[in-house]
Amino acid sequence: MVDTMTKARGQLIEDVTTALEEAGFDLSSRCDVRPSCFDMVARKGDQLILVKMLSNIDSLTEDDAIALQLVAHFFNATPLIVGMKTRRGKLDSGVVYKRYGVSTIAPSSLSRIIDEQKMPREFIQRGGRFVAIDGNKLREIRLSQHITKEELANCVEVSARAILAYEKDEMDVSKDVAVRLEKVLETDLVIPIDVIGERPRDHPLPVTRHPDTIPDIEKRVNLFFEKLGMTVLWSDRAPFQIAAKEDGPPLMSGIGSLKNWGLKKRIEILKSVSQVTDSEAVIIVEEGSAEQTVDDLPVIRQLELDEIDKPHELKKIISERSSN
Repeated sequence: MVDTMTKARGQLIEDVTTALEEAGFDLSSRCDVRPSCFDMVARKGDQLILVKMLSNIDSLTEDDAIALQLVAHFFNATPLIVGMKTRRGKLDSGVVYKRYGVSTIAPSSLSRIIDEQKMPREFIQRGGRFVAIDGNKLREIRLSQHITKEELANCVEVSARAILAYEKDEMDVSKDVAVRLEKVLETDLVIPIDVIGERPRDHPLPVTRHPDTIPDIEKRVNLFFEKLGMTVLWSDRAPFQIAAKEDGPPLMSGIGSLKNWGLKKRIEILKSVSQVTDSEAVIIVEEGSAEQTVDDLPVIRQLELDEIDKPHELKKIISERSSN
């Protein structure tokens, strides 16, 4: 069973990669560190997408979903899950499934979006099938036809309070009710769902781990970025361990010892992700002596952190060591 799921996910990754490449997206290498809240980064023009691929979307955990949205928000990117099935069966094409607030679609839906610009018109979440409608248009058409909320409510078999909520975009509209609204008012109300262009919900940054569980170098790095006045995102579910920003794209960093296999594995991924996101990447190491670059990524020793007082000083060091 595990081998079957692994093969299915492998094929899914291959299919999604091919579809994105053929549509002109630049892709990062696979983010195959574990755990990771996304599998690759895709960019086309101003569209930046963090893509997670799952054979069964029910396997997504809430922690991974929140981490995905946090990272996407920090990078001004769109979080997207592409999957094949739930425990109930295959995902429908042209439908968006919501998993902890993250849009989730079938590979066929992705192809229709990036090849034909044909956006889904329905989404499924707990409670049924729903659509997004233009609440302002609903109100304008209703008033232009001199129909009261109560009259329209009777025609489409909902309450007048529901009509008011639809007009204020405060309530999801079931697919069946939307069909009846469009029939009665003789107009299109359903809005296609732009899963590529939507931005993630803003989650508060996660609570810092208990001080006793944080390695000394991570404490030092955290204090360093706080001293520079930069906003910091820590993640144990991304190719980087920390991302920090002042203005513009974030700076990503791997932290630890160059003798550590896990950090070595992150370096190539960090390099690839930084290129696609148009961000900078740096390695902060424990060693008292180290090369200034590793695989073309600049390296900063933790002993150097005390000598850097301003963000522009950090950027200058990164630029100098990147160009060497």
